[in-house]
Amino acid sequence: MSLDTPGRPIGLVTGSAPFAGLPDNPASDLLPLFDGREIGGVTLRCIRTPVSRARLPALNRDLAAEHRPVFWVALGLATGEPGFRFETTAINRVDFGVADNEGDRPTDGGPIEPAGPAARFATWDARALARGLLAADLPATVSHHAGTHLCNLNLYCLLGAMAAAGVTGPAGFLHLPYTTAQVARFLREGPEGGDAAPMTPRLLPSLPQETQAAALELTLTALAKAALITKETLR
Repeated sequence: MSLDTPGRPIGLVTGSAPFAGLPDNPASDLLPLFDGREIGGVTLRCIRTPVSRARLPALNRDLAAEHRPVFWVALGLATGEPGFRFETTAINRVDFGVADNEGDRPTDGGPIEPAGPAARFATWDARALARGLLAADLPATVSHHAGTHLCNLNLYCLLGAMAAAGVTGPAGFLHLPYTTAQVARFLREGPEGGDAAPMTPRLLPSLPQETQAAALELTLTALAKAALITKETLR
């Protein structure tokens, strides 16, 4: 049962659990820093989501119905990404280069929802959000392709869940880079004699968690402002 205060607008922040054998994921590590906070008149509910093709769609439907969020941002890790990537588009396809955490690895490019639309589009202003980070000297870009793994599936399903619950407001998916702590660990824990493939990259693009938290706070502030403007317009 939801513990949200009736009448108080809720903003959802969901973050993917660690995957592909990694012990951590900035997408879920950021959540405790924001859960329960109020930003711009919106109370944040931050929830870690499973890296599971089977369970994620139903969970997203439940979250949309329970919280009826005025905005929703889902977070995920883009390995090797040098900055923040605001996604605009989710396609109705699954083709996993890496299995999910339950061992599911579809590789046929089949649909997420056989009867669903070919694509769904994020309802946030990705370009404005990216500009907001750039103005704060944080590297950010707009992306029109979230891939075909769980990040894409997550965006596709959360947008469908929002529509099914009859709630409007900005919603989208934000890809994060590795943290510097993660990359330092990759370097520390590499094979003693070096990688078998000399070109295997371990010194990867990354940003400190503090920088990622600052970027997320700016994004949530902008989303709260946009969501409340939308809410007032619809009254």
